[in-house]
Formats: sequence, C-alpha cells, structure tokens
Amino acid sequence: MFQPLKRNHNHKKNEVVQKTFPSILKEAIVVCIWISFCAITVWGTDSLGLLSSNAHRPAKPSLQVDFPAVYKIWQQKKVVFVDTRPATNFKGGHIPGAVNVPIHRALAELKVLPKDKDTPLITYCGSITCPNAYQLMNILSKQGYQNVRFFPRGLRGWLELGYPLDTE
Repeated sequence: MFQPLKRNHNHKKNEVVQKTFPSILKEAIVVCIWISFCAITVWGTDSLGLLSSNAHRPAKPSLQVDFPAVYKIWQQKKVVFVDTRPATNFKGGHIPGAVNVPIHRALAELKVLPKDKDTPLITYCGSITCPNAYQLMNILSKQGYQNVRFFPRGLRGWLELGYPLDTE
C-alpha cells in the first residue's frame, strides 16, 4: 500500500522538476542579458560607458592646456575661453572674458561663439573631475571649430593659483 503512493510521489516530484527547469533557464538567460546591459552601460565599450576609462581622456595630449601656459594664453587675449558650467555658476564667477556655453545647451548656445571657426577656443568647467570641458571640446570640433583645446583643471584650479575671477 505504501509503494504506489511513494511511486506516485516520485512521479510528481520529477514532473515538477521537469516543468521548472525550462523556466529557470529562461530566467537565467534574462538575468544574464540584464547584467550584460548594465555592465555595458556602466563600463562601456571604448568610450561609451559612464565609467569607461576612455570617456574623459583626450586622444591627443596636445588638446589640453594647463599651467602655466593657460595663464599666459589668457593674458594675450587671443583665445576665447568657454565656460561649460550652468549659467548660474557662470554668473557667480568665471575666468575674465569667458563666454558661457552650458554643456546641456551646447548646440543652442553656439551663437555666443565667434563665427570664424579658426578662432582659438579653450573650454573649461568647474574642476579636474568634471568631464564637460572635454565633452564640449569634442562637440565644438564636430561643429567645425578647428582650434579647440580644453583646460582640465577648470575654475577650481584657476582659483587655487590666485588668478583673477570675474562675476556678473
């Protein structure tokens, strides 16, 4: 009397395992797809990811301008400095003579830049941890500006050396 129940119980147990294995496999595939998607989003391929090691680095070091050259260039007044920070930050303080092209409105604000696309431009943002100056440099290059570089240390670096600040 116990054997038929036992056999029936084993049969149901096997049936449950057979029904759940395909669903477990499907779920595992979905989880793997999501993990892959998230990994590409965060680390990226080449310079696409949020934390990609190439996302904020220039292809050529000559695209950067740093101390003391940046101050000498500013003193000569032959370059337009382009502040990539929001307008409220720009009004609070910026490199004297700079124009404001906030990165989130870059294409809409190009009208403040010189029409001559050979004019030397130097983009900057708040600090060395801010990628906006590099990103705007790339946007401007794609818009046809031929002589664009960026100042990686940004306004914080400028102020640390005691250089002048302009406010509106």
